[in-house]
Amino acid sequence: MLPNFIIVGAPKAGTTALYHYLSEHPQVFMSTPKEVNFFSREAIEKQGLYYSDFKTKNLDSYEQLFFEGVDKKAVGEGSVSYLFYPDVPQKIKDVIPEVKIIMILRNPLERGYSHYLMDYRLGLVDLSYDEIVYKAVNHEKLNLYYQQYVELGLYYEQVKRYISLFEKKQVRVYLQEDLRNNSEYVIHDLYDYLDIDKSFTPNTDQEHNSFSMPKNSFIQKLYGTGIIRTTLSRFFPIKLKMILLNGFFELKKKPSLSKKTEEYLLKVYQPDIKNLERLIEKDLSHWYEGKA
Repeated sequence: MLPNFIIVGAPKAGTTALYHYLSEHPQVFMSTPKEVNFFSREAIEKQGLYYSDFKTKNLDSYEQLFFEGVDKKAVGEGSVSYLFYPDVPQKIKDVIPEVKIIMILRNPLERGYSHYLMDYRLGLVDLSYDEIVYKAVNHEKLNLYYQQYVELGLYYEQVKRYISLFEKKQVRVYLQEDLRNNSEYVIHDLYDYLDIDKSFTPNTDQEHNSFSMPKNSFIQKLYGTGIIRTTLSRFFPIKLKMILLNGFFELKKKPSLSKKTEEYLLKVYQPDIKNLERLIEKDLSHWYEGKA
């Protein structure tokens, strides 16, 4: 069995919240784990991306992830790596031509810094954010870091690939701030798009992926090796995984991006945001004018 919808990204933009809201719906089946990376596996492995997350290696094992959803109206997965890599949309279309594509995008300045902070707390990056943004040091993974924390926020070409390849009615784009400020509207619109019961109301009180740090340096180093992360993703149900993570991490106040770096990145992103604004026909002036 194959999914009939896929959440393709962007990273740190609200895909985890969408995954949980959809998982609660009685007519929906979501894959476990959330990130299966089937259509992006080759690109990830070719880059030597430093994540050690679950990757489905062939079509048979991919289909097996959805067998339990045979009686559900909507069956899906959510792999944020699908948005960035250029060859992924065609791979998806070749296998599931009628699939519905869901994107959720976030102000690229906020997204990139949030992504960096997440990876820093997990011990996956050992440079400062400014060193990466300004490419101020020689480091074997500098270009990869720059890709993850800066280039992933250049959405225009990424979104355009999907809209150009699939019928427009097959692609739905949401903004993270709309999900945050008007979650009921976004969720009901999403339910309508997936043709499922709109009267169902998920629990939106729980905050997903709030900022936290490891409780000590040992946990940070161990988590950075991927041992804990991979074990939790592969073998533990979502609810139990969250309970265990709460034992490893504690909530902290999120650091702020420096004004200098914010202004620099705004110049990097402005042309791309304006192109995206025209493409998806949504007002994004609060992004390119620096109004969070």
